[in-house]
Amino acid sequence: MNTSPTDDDSRAVSEATDFLVLLVDDPTNASLHTKIQKWRKARPAHDAAWLSMVDIWHLAGDIGPVALPLDILANNQIAIGVFKSPASPRRRVAFLASALCMIGLGFLFGDDIRLSLMSDYRTGTAENRVIQLPDGSTATLGARSAIALHYTPQARQVQVLAGEVFFSVRHDDTHPFTAIAGGATLRDIGTRFDIDKEKDRIDVAVSEGSVGLTYDTPDRSPERHMTAGDVISIDLRSKTLTTSRMAPGEIGSWQQKRLTVSDASIHSLVETFRRYYPGIIVSYSTDLTASHVAGTYDLTDIPGALRAVAAPAHVGVRTLGSRVLLIGGKAS
Repeated sequence: MNTSPTDDDSRAVSEATDFLVLLVDDPTNASLHTKIQKWRKARPAHDAAWLSMVDIWHLAGDIGPVALPLDILANNQIAIGVFKSPASPRRRVAFLASALCMIGLGFLFGDDIRLSLMSDYRTGTAENRVIQLPDGSTATLGARSAIALHYTPQARQVQVLAGEVFFSVRHDDTHPFTAIAGGATLRDIGTRFDIDKEKDRIDVAVSEGSVGLTYDTPDRSPERHMTAGDVISIDLRSKTLTTSRMAPGEIGSWQQKRLTVSDASIHSLVETFRRYYPGIIVSYSTDLTASHVAGTYDLTDIPGALRAVAAPAHVGVRTLGSRVLLIGGKAS
């Protein structure tokens, strides 16, 4: 499979960030320096990503081995130099925050501007909000969520732009209600349902009543009829749909600041936790999509929830300062 330059650059920056996290903890590790040196020389994109990380390190106000040349000497030893320890947690956080901007978090502000222009209602970090719609229906927005209203005399439509929304719809045969998210369209048949829209997936769950779900697939699959307890997850990359069941009373549990899942990947839960955490969650060096978990998690204690999610898969969780969580690698 061919890899685009954009994918190469993104992967290189992510790998460079992983190396820097390791180097912050063990700055005089000669074998680690050697490994970084070989990695940098393997591809031009690797060296470019590393040099960008070095620039960010300088902006964070620290000078250490990551900012020094990593040339191998004649006797195969590494020129490490004298390390000035980044002892201040504030500086570590500043560095990681800057690095994360390069691998995607920096686009958050652009997304915020876009959502501000497109949305009628939106929420901030860890904020839930109940919106009374013009027809008497309600939409409860979860953290970092946004919707746009498209009401006409003939029809009612709400677009989920980001995040998670729980709808309680007032049925009206003469004025159909639809909710759209990405390529998914839900037609109300008298219901309460939940839509969770992330970058790479859409989850739809029905708490009460029924809905008709259509999704833009190459084969133009017919409308799927969903009733209470039905859950459909749409993978936006593969355009595939998977179905499961969940206790109807647990659907939308996030409205009570707890999240109940029956079969969710750690990756998807990390994406949800990011909306409720007033800081930064970094995932690295681990495929978090492969491990699935079930349980109920406290959205008012994201560090504890993250550890509870990671424990069954033996994935490590660490903290840096008071606002950075790292998840990845093996648990110690």
